[in-house]
Amino acid sequence: MEIIEEVSKLVKPSTPTPSTLCNYNISFFDEKPRDMNVPLILYYTTSHEEEKDIQTNIFNHLEISLSKTLTDFYPLAGRYTRHASFIDCRDQGALYVQAKAKFHLSEFLGLEQKLKLDMQQDFLPYEVNKAGETGDPLLSVKVTSFECGGVAIGMCISHRFADMATFCTFIDNWATRSREIRNELELELEKYSRVSSSAHLFPKTTDVLINDHIVVRSHGVSNCVLRVFSFKGTAITKLREKIMSDEDNTTRHRPSKVQLIVALLWKAFMDIDRRNGQSKASFVSQAVNLRNIVVLDNFFGNFITLANARVELSEVINLQVLLKLLHDSIHKIKSNHAKALSHFEKDYEVLSKPYSEVYESISNNVNSYLFTSWCKFSFYTADFGCGKPVWRSTTNTKRPNTVMMMDDEEGNGVEAWVQLEDKQMCELEQDPNIQAYMDV
Repeated sequence: MEIIEEVSKLVKPSTPTPSTLCNYNISFFDEKPRDMNVPLILYYTTSHEEEKDIQTNIFNHLEISLSKTLTDFYPLAGRYTRHASFIDCRDQGALYVQAKAKFHLSEFLGLEQKLKLDMQQDFLPYEVNKAGETGDPLLSVKVTSFECGGVAIGMCISHRFADMATFCTFIDNWATRSREIRNELELELEKYSRVSSSAHLFPKTTDVLINDHIVVRSHGVSNCVLRVFSFKGTAITKLREKIMSDEDNTTRHRPSKVQLIVALLWKAFMDIDRRNGQSKASFVSQAVNLRNIVVLDNFFGNFITLANARVELSEVINLQVLLKLLHDSIHKIKSNHAKALSHFEKDYEVLSKPYSEVYESISNNVNSYLFTSWCKFSFYTADFGCGKPVWRSTTNTKRPNTVMMMDDEEGNGVEAWVQLEDKQMCELEQDPNIQAYMDV
C-alpha cells in the first residue's frame, strides 16, 4: 500500500501575531511532560456523490481553515526555545503535508491489526519523538486522500504546549472553521479568543530532578511493540459484577470502566514480571486531568498530574485490592491538589511530588507503567465538513510500559493501546485473565 506525499509547506496564521505576544511562557505543568509529539489520526469516509468534491477541495479548505485557526492558537505556529523554556511566536508556521494513498480507505481498515498498526506512522506528518529542538514544529498535519474519496487527518502536537484536552479544543475550533469554509456557513462558534498561558499562576521552575530525566531526541526502544486490546462493554460489566459480588471485596465504590481495565492490565503486568523472576516493586502512574478541580477561563496548555500507586511483587494481590489502591491514589491526588493549586508557591512541593516519585522509581529501576485515558474526549465527533470520523488511532511511540485507553466504537467499551517489549507482549496476549474479558 503506497502513500505519496505531494506537498509539504509551512502554514502561518492568517493574521500576524502581534509583537507583544512573541514570547509565550510555558507553565509548571508544561515543563513536566517528556519532549514528544502527541499523535492522533482521524479517518473519514465520503459518499459517492461527495467523492469528486472532496478530492478537489479538501486540501484547500483544510489549509485555509488551519491558517485561520492558528491566529488564535498562535503558539502552535511558533518554535520552542529550550534554553529559556518559552515558545518563540514569530509565525514560523505549522507543518502541513498533502498526500495521496494509492488504495481505498476500506482496504486499510480491513487489514489485520498488526499490519494496520504498522502503517500508522505513514499517516503522520512528523516523528513522534522528534521534538523539543529549535527547528521542530509544535504542530504538524498530514492530510491523506484515498482513491475512494476518504480522508485521513494525521496530527502531531507538542506536549510542551498541549495535553489532550487542549488538543481537542484546537481540533474543535479547526473543524468548525473548516465546516464554515466548505459549506459557506456563518461562523458557528462565538467570537474566538486568543490562547492564554497559565504561567503567571503556575510559573515554570528550574527543577533539576525533573529536567535531568527528560530525554532529548529519544528514538524510543526498538523492540517495543504496540497492540490493541479491546474490551466490550458487556465484558466490562461482567468484570465489575464479579468484583462487586465477591465476598472478599474491599472496594466500596463502583469502579469505572477505565479503572477496571487499568487494574486488569496492572495485575497481568505483575504476573508477567513475577514469571520472569522480577523481584522489584511494581509502580503505576495514572494521568489525572486537573480541570475537574480548578476551572481556568480560556486556558490552554497542560493541566494534568499523576496519581501513583506501588505494590511489592512479593505480595499476592487480587483485583479488588488493586482497584482500591488505584481509586485511593486518585482521590488523594485530587484532594491534595485542590488546596495546593490555590497556593502554588507555598505548596509547590505537593504539586511536584507525583513527578518526583516517577523519576525516583525510574532511578531505582522498579517496574514502572504509565496509564492515560482518552475516553470521552471530543475528537470522536470532530466534523471537518465530511461527517464524524469512522475510526481514530494513535501510533507506536516506542515507549514501553505505557497504555493509552480510548472508547471503543460503541462507546461503552475500552480499547487499550498497549506498548511493551516484544517478549512481554507475547506473554500478555496469552494471559488467561486478559483473554477472559477481551473481545477477540
